[in-house]
Amino acid sequence: MYRPPSLNTLRALEAAARHRSFTRAAEELGITHGAISHRVREVEQRLGAVMFERRGNTMEPTLAARQILPTVRQSLELIASIFPPPPQGERQVLKIAVLPSFAAQWLVARLADFHEAHLGISIALDARIDVSRIGADGADAAIRYGSGNWPGLAAERLLTDMLFPACSPEYRARMGIESVADFARCRLLRNSWQTWTPWFQRAGLALPEPADSLPYDDAALMLEATIAGHGIALARRVIAHDALQAGRLVRLSDVEIPFEGAYHFVWDANTPKPRRDAIAAFGAWLGVRLRAEFP
Repeated sequence: MYRPPSLNTLRALEAAARHRSFTRAAEELGITHGAISHRVREVEQRLGAVMFERRGNTMEPTLAARQILPTVRQSLELIASIFPPPPQGERQVLKIAVLPSFAAQWLVARLADFHEAHLGISIALDARIDVSRIGADGADAAIRYGSGNWPGLAAERLLTDMLFPACSPEYRARMGIESVADFARCRLLRNSWQTWTPWFQRAGLALPEPADSLPYDDAALMLEATIAGHGIALARRVIAHDALQAGRLVRLSDVEIPFEGAYHFVWDANTPKPRRDAIAAFGAWLGVRLRAEFP
């Protein structure tokens, strides 16, 4: 069944055209610059036409964009008129601590869907590598990866991530990679949280642990380096998902290994109502969305 672009995609296009800026559009919608670019690319791919041209510091809508924008705006205004905004003063803002890699590569692009379904709740992301305080004087809740044992906090297990080798299409073509046996002559990117050795053993490869470069501390940075063609990385299934779907990454083997631990949604069980209900709503949405994409 044919499905037109989502409302989030159309809102991103309209905001970018109105502001003449992807950055300002992202600020208005509460998402990243990359998420705006991703949604604009979706429209361009569907219509087979470029939507914006850079002129100095602005992004000017092309003729193709100007032809569809009046209909897009009219449609968005019509839909908005059906649903009145929530009464002033009832909107809650939840501060959610999250790893930058998970936020940038998966969560941010989907957060507008939560906001559309929960008009009385806003999510403010606190993206940092270090462990954030949860509860009083800290974040309301967090998305953490680990064992699930955080004293004094309630934790709901979401899912375990998986690791597999991936690289950019350009790197695969340049290096002539046809099988995992070709990895021996490729640059294998490494990070500080997972060695290659367990995957080598599962794949039956007798290769040494790569040591020709400094390890990446942030999975998102390593993913961007992989997309840029710097080498092959052990990609995490969740944060590599969108890049694989868009063709910016290609998976090089069906062999995969679990990434030790699991994603958990973590909160202070002593949080009073109605804030606890808002936290539960976000946790439930998060679990459903992750399990739908990664059954």
